[in-house]
Amino acid sequence: MPTSAWDERRRSAAAERRAARAEQRQHAGSSRSGAGSSRSALPPDLTARALLGGVAVGTLLAFTNLYFGLQSSWITMASLQAALVGYGLVRIVPPLPAPLARYFVRRGQTAQLSPQENAVLQATAVSLGSMPLAAGLIGIIPALSLLEPARDGAVPLRLDTPHLLMWSASMAFFGVCFAAPLRVPFILREALRFPSGTATAQLIAVLHRVPLRRAAPVAAAEDERGSATPARGSGEHERMLDWDERPSEQETQALEQARADEQRQADDDEAEGERQQKELQDGWKPLGWSFAASAAVTLAAYWLPVIFAIPVFDVLVPAHNLARTWGWWLTPSLSYVGQGVIMGLPTTASMFAGALVGWAILSPLATHRGWTDGLPMDADVGGRAWILWVCLAIMTSESLVGLLVLALPTPKGSRSQSRGAGSAEEEDEPPERQTPTTWVLIGLALSTALAVAFLVLLFGAQGVRVWTVVAGIAIASVLSVLACRSLGATDLNPVNALGKLSQLVFALLSPGNILANLVGGALSEAGAMQAGELMQDYKTGHLLHASPRAQFIGQLVGSSAGVVISTLAYKLYERTYVIPGPDMPAPAARLWLNFARLVNAGALPRNVSGFMIVAAALFAVMGALKALAARRAAARLSSRNTVQRVARWERLAPLLPNGIAFAVGLGLNTPNYSIARLAGGLLAQHYISRNAKHSGARQSSGGPGGVSPLPPVGLLVLSAGFVLGEGFASIVALLLREAGVQPLSCWGCRGGCAGGCS
Repeated sequence: MPTSAWDERRRSAAAERRAARAEQRQHAGSSRSGAGSSRSALPPDLTARALLGGVAVGTLLAFTNLYFGLQSSWITMASLQAALVGYGLVRIVPPLPAPLARYFVRRGQTAQLSPQENAVLQATAVSLGSMPLAAGLIGIIPALSLLEPARDGAVPLRLDTPHLLMWSASMAFFGVCFAAPLRVPFILREALRFPSGTATAQLIAVLHRVPLRRAAPVAAAEDERGSATPARGSGEHERMLDWDERPSEQETQALEQARADEQRQADDDEAEGERQQKELQDGWKPLGWSFAASAAVTLAAYWLPVIFAIPVFDVLVPAHNLARTWGWWLTPSLSYVGQGVIMGLPTTASMFAGALVGWAILSPLATHRGWTDGLPMDADVGGRAWILWVCLAIMTSESLVGLLVLALPTPKGSRSQSRGAGSAEEEDEPPERQTPTTWVLIGLALSTALAVAFLVLLFGAQGVRVWTVVAGIAIASVLSVLACRSLGATDLNPVNALGKLSQLVFALLSPGNILANLVGGALSEAGAMQAGELMQDYKTGHLLHASPRAQFIGQLVGSSAGVVISTLAYKLYERTYVIPGPDMPAPAARLWLNFARLVNAGALPRNVSGFMIVAAALFAVMGALKALAARRAAARLSSRNTVQRVARWERLAPLLPNGIAFAVGLGLNTPNYSIARLAGGLLAQHYISRNAKHSGARQSSGGPGGVSPLPPVGLLVLSAGFVLGEGFASIVALLLREAGVQPLSCWGCRGGCAGGCS
């Protein structure tokens, strides 16, 4: 039969796509001549400067995350900041001597840091910097020190340095092995968005002035038409297509419209890229100034603690001693302002609303009605402990509802788009750039054996058995799939809910054993958190044509370094501060321990159960509405059906408070942190609005598919300087305190002051 013009056009487009992919791989340094034809060859992306730069940036992130995690249970994966700071760090390193430079060039390393190396650098930094959370150093480990023999059947545990190294190593590697095989189904076949990973790729593309891998709308339209043809009906339709030499008028119009949309998107992206590039070039000095300003304020607060605990509300309402009694003071920390800039106004407003409900309504109510047995700020039996249970109910209910919504069938439009994208990227990388299956299997076996040996050695006498650890890792493998899918669809990793699910399972498997419950929850959190966040790195690498094998090795290097660095950092904090204590309350520790006690037949504080039920039900409904609205919006974007009428409830759903953020403000953090973050959210909103007004530019639709917009580069630079500046200064303050250097004065302190001035 004669070949139709449509088929010829489709084959030609497919050939062009294959040629473009081959050219992109060559640009990425992945040719077989450069990397060697052996499957064991190391990819050119894996360079010493990428790994060393990742370890350097990751070390700063690890200290920063440990500081903020013990202070307010907040950490950041900081992939955007890692790519930005890593790029700047490598740029200021002096060039190599000529003989060494020629040697590295022969190995495929370019004179300038390549975007693929930057992808490996940020993957290494993220895996190292996230180790305080993956190893449970901000939650589980402090919780072990709060165990009570009469209540929990276990003595308080404080691990020494060798034992803490064993604990961290047992949590560090199996999540990396979970992530590697999920790359193909989630990134290539289903083409999930992974917004943070896409935004990081966009930033690296702006830094290096290179294009991203794009799934062409024309190709997707053609592939979808070709794959859908046999499913439209019987063979009669196929015969009709064979007889017709030309595509129909509707098909021609659709193809032309897709091409026009693609060209318009390319023009818009080029203009946006030029604007971001200029903003970035102008932003290196602000990065240094914001870093220095944040560090200076933090060190000033070390010498005069009242700077971070200004009793401004006592001045406004002098009769009620709001700072010391009720926890209301002002902390002008630039790092928390920077966190608010990244979070955005909706999230920070939810946190502040939670602070008002928890610390201005519920805590005073519980105290005045006699439902607590201690002072309002007592984290064990006071109002602070009482509202933490309401916080726990909200976080658990909204997270579980989010997982249930995630399990619903994928919307039809989104499903067809994913199939189209997957078919275009089925053969993504040559074998020498992929992570061998044998590496993953051997790594998983070794990491499991390591965890079993270390955890049984540490806690075998307290009832942690071999099957406990194996079951925890098996549960973590299932939960990591949920974490990756959630991050891919919503950019949220529901580790809180996943950890609670694991604790529920262990309450059934090992009833009454609080320690086994905490260890099982730690394993699940480590696996789900690492797998989910590292999948964001794979998305970044995919869009930049970085080698998955190089990223896998970088993640292992980062995790290995993170075990040592995070453990030593924690022991330094533990030797310097009381953990949990006034300066480092580690609020996540009580969250873990309270839930373990609850599911093992523990008792609730007086009259809190009714508030927990109402709060859980309310935020379950709101969480379901927000999640369903987000899924429907994503389906419309995926199918490019942006003209479909949006229901009224969908337009209102984004205005509902974010349950996790609300709960953090309500009970996990004192109000001062929520106030500072709200200031950052307002600053970000003002910056975006002013930029849009002055430039007249549209809001960037971001990456491929019109999703995952890159935050304004100016805001990103500002927030990175604020957060990392205080993180760096916290290391200096830690060393000063370790050396016995005391604050100059406790003048003005009325509550919340650090350094023994509280």
